[in-house]
Amino acid sequence: MVVTTHQLLQPEMGVRLPADVRASLIGMGAACNQAAVHLHQGMTFTLQVESAMETQRTGQRTCRLAQEVTHDLQRLADQHFEQSIIVLARASTIYAVYASQVAAAVADGERPPLPGSEFIRPSDLITACGFYLPEVHFAEGSAEPQVVTQQNATISSGRAHLVDLVTNRMQGVSPLAYDDIATVTLEGDGGESRLVEFADALHTYATVLVWALAVFSGDGHDGADGGSTP
Repeated sequence: MVVTTHQLLQPEMGVRLPADVRASLIGMGAACNQAAVHLHQGMTFTLQVESAMETQRTGQRTCRLAQEVTHDLQRLADQHFEQSIIVLARASTIYAVYASQVAAAVADGERPPLPGSEFIRPSDLITACGFYLPEVHFAEGSAEPQVVTQQNATISSGRAHLVDLVTNRMQGVSPLAYDDIATVTLEGDGGESRLVEFADALHTYATVLVWALAVFSGDGHDGADGGSTP
């Protein structure tokens, strides 16, 4: 799958959010984009090594040293790739949980919270996804009816995708596998195969919530039309 970066809150977006909340969301989003770029580079490195391995498998004459180098690089690529998934999963967990807290507060007409001191790990979220990512629904009258319907549907779809991943596709893999890059070593980590889609879906869902916050907390213009979700 293709891992991408996502749009951050722009200066004219979410203008009714407290400044500290906006700054926190922007900082978290920027960190996740940095992790996503690194994961993409890790995927590219893996493809390059796989291409070299495939060339050697065709029977073309390759010196023994070249074969050993390619084998070593394959081990490094696998390790780097798994660690990059963890980096994005860790960052996106914090971003998605906080964006969910802020969106839920705005939807209920309450003051958005500042980020807490508690560090939420991917394993916490995987174990209690419904608790950390509760359903968020903006009420009719928050904006134009079509905008409210569109944003609620997008939020619901993004959350359902995450819940499906955790509930159905991540069974049998230890939740702790996404918590610490130190669990990935050259000697292997028990055959864990981490799901890129999980880390990417967390990042995407956080962005969906932040986009909704931009719509329902002001985009710098009266009568926000909601636009399209990035």
